[in-house]
Amino acid sequence: MLFLQGIELQFNRAPMSTIYFKNALLVTMNAKREILRGEILVEDDRIAGIFLGDEGVGSLPQNAGSVRVVDASDMMILPGFVQAHIHLCQTLFRNRAEDLPLLDWLRLRIWPFEAAHDEASMRVSARLGIAELLAGGTTAILDMGTVRHYDMVFDEARTMGIRMAGGKCMMDVQEGLPSGLRETTKESLRESLRLQKEWHNAADGRLRYAYAPRFSLSCSEHLLREVAEVAAHQGCLIHTHAGETAAEEEIILRRHGMRSFAFLRSVGIFGSRCCLAHGVQANAIECGALAKDGTRIAHCPSSNMKLGSGLAPIVEMRRAGIRVGLGADGAPCNNNLDVFREMLLAGLIQSSRNGAGALSAQSIVEMATIEGAECLGWDDEIGSLEVGKKADLVVVRLQALHGSPLNPEGIYSHIVYSSQCSDVYLTMVDGKVCFENGQFAALEAGLLKAKLPEEKPLEGLLKAKLLKAQPLEGQITHQADEELHKLLRRIDK
Repeated sequence: MLFLQGIELQFNRAPMSTIYFKNALLVTMNAKREILRGEILVEDDRIAGIFLGDEGVGSLPQNAGSVRVVDASDMMILPGFVQAHIHLCQTLFRNRAEDLPLLDWLRLRIWPFEAAHDEASMRVSARLGIAELLAGGTTAILDMGTVRHYDMVFDEARTMGIRMAGGKCMMDVQEGLPSGLRETTKESLRESLRLQKEWHNAADGRLRYAYAPRFSLSCSEHLLREVAEVAAHQGCLIHTHAGETAAEEEIILRRHGMRSFAFLRSVGIFGSRCCLAHGVQANAIECGALAKDGTRIAHCPSSNMKLGSGLAPIVEMRRAGIRVGLGADGAPCNNNLDVFREMLLAGLIQSSRNGAGALSAQSIVEMATIEGAECLGWDDEIGSLEVGKKADLVVVRLQALHGSPLNPEGIYSHIVYSSQCSDVYLTMVDGKVCFENGQFAALEAGLLKAKLPEEKPLEGLLKAKLLKAQPLEGQITHQADEELHKLLRRIDK
């Protein structure tokens, strides 16, 4: 049987750990998109067997050591969700940057907040974000940090167990930036190269480096060309924002005489190892060019809607052949990291744009799993339930009130339109259980919450750092200034 290939090879050694999931509905996302009733055997960090019915029970090896059996009756198992655009550095800013369009949101809120980070606040921000992601079934992310302290993000990812490609934000155009975000081209490249050397393929390959120039407005042409060259030489991903808003496109067109996608291509940022966040403004010609180059797109529907950036042409992108992933973006722009909500909105938006069912539920689950893995360049290892692949998976309850009655023939619709992150029972990465039934293997949620005040969350740093920051472009309204001072006074009390 196809699903049993490689089993004998796996059983001939004594595994470090063996977990056997039985009685589950398996949403494989393999090439045939098979949906099965069966069992999954995990040995060490790999899927060692997929069995129909209960036929795997008799195949459990005698030398498997301690086998843990998980009864997944009334549950489904999917490949772990992949989010192709996240900002873990922003988790502490949740509900602190409301009702602003992108460029004002950045200049008046996010950049001052990011500039106020120190190592302790960065660590807590990453820890909170990763905990939320794991609890919601996300097993792999593509993350963009801020300018400094990115070692803390990698260290938390290593500890909490999530799979991550990520890198420090690169911003060498200093106009309008607070002092805490300013860096020269040389400094930006030097720190990125140091991080790549330190963290690429760390944690047994679970962590990878991705070069992360923020977007064309905050990066010099020289920096972008250098990034394209070094990333190609090292075989690393490039992750940047592109085509998010009309205002951004207008500025780039004035500066460079071309729109953002063409400009990025002109400096060498394109192709299968490049993932562009958003792409809201892409037109038909640009979609065709992106598809031809193999450039990936990360779709962030809740962020795009909340910031008023627009509705991305995802149906047109996928029709052109672009591989599209999903991402929640940062917590201050949506205001959570819930992949189920991103799937729901992705479907609703495209139905509103193109008619009911324009983007099928199956297509949306593909974007959240196997296509997301392609965006990260990890589809050979994750994104589907297949023998030999990494054991990154999520176990989801099927019996919640909001999902009953269950229609097994409509399981993709159930995932997209009925399921919620609260339905997640277990999240596994690299064969290790990171989250199970409300508990984190590395850090319990209760302890995490208790440590926030002790580790100086960002709000506690605002008075000392934010108010001393360099003046920003644009004007902070009187109301925003008053609300900020009220917030500081409440924290001080």
